[in-house]
Amino acid sequence: MQHRPPFSGMVRLVRRQKHAAVIRAATGDDVIVGEAELRHAMRHFTLPRDLVLALIERILEHPTVVLADDVSEPHEYRLFYRLDDGRYLLAVVKLTSVGAFFASMYPTGRKIRPSHRRFRRILP
Repeated sequence: MQHRPPFSGMVRLVRRQKHAAVIRAATGDDVIVGEAELRHAMRHFTLPRDLVLALIERILEHPTVVLADDVSEPHEYRLFYRLDDGRYLLAVVKLTSVGAFFASMYPTGRKIRPSHRRFRRILP
């Protein structure tokens, strides 16, 4: 019988999770996009998987505004991307001791929601 080193719960969860992609965000973090989170984001858009993944990549690499929530645990980044028609898309990234993880992506309308304005502005 082979001995396995003990892992914390979070590491074990990450090792079992299937990854769709790892994307270098404008914040400098390598963001892991899990299959389950990608499927969740796809429910908000009527696009094929590869296009939703490309959209996530676009938002993470070239956000219009980045806000940080330093109060909650785990810490979060809110990355906003403004479309040509003035509407915003929002990607949420959670920062843990194990790494940065994509949590969700959805459209937010023509303005950044007042509830997001309490966060600290990182970019630009």
